[in-house]
Amino acid sequence: MGFVDGALPYALLNLARKWLKLAGQTVNERENGVVLTLTSAKRRQQLGEDARRSRASVWQTGAAWVLVMVYNIVGVTDIISTVIALDSGAGVEANPLLNALMVHAGEGWIFAKLGLQGLISFMVLWFPHWIVLFFFTVATTGNILIVANNFSIAGVF
Repeated sequence: MGFVDGALPYALLNLARKWLKLAGQTVNERENGVVLTLTSAKRRQQLGEDARRSRASVWQTGAAWVLVMVYNIVGVTDIISTVIALDSGAGVEANPLLNALMVHAGEGWIFAKLGLQGLISFMVLWFPHWIVLFFFTVATTGNILIVANNFSIAGVF
């Protein structure tokens, strides 16, 4: 059984309404249709202003570009180290979502991972707030550890 036309969004909206009603929240209906929001319009506007201010800072934008470059180098190295570890037969993919993608999409998982990296890079460059950059750095550091583990499993070092 599939959803046709706009049935899926409305089914999800109705499910969200029930969940929010249990949580004591309301669903915000505006503009040219029904929009589910968990934050107020004022908060979204404030986030947009914060993003603009962050992008206006030369230091924050510069730091974001450096971190995005490092992140993408680490991401490509992660792909390489994963392929080496899997091809050596010394390891298996530990991430169940990525493992399923590898099984069903074959080599397409590489393009999916690169696409996700591009999206994440764009998001960091769009909102280079210091808190975002901090957590992005922590995540990139974690990915560096994963790459080192992959190479270790493969016997590279």
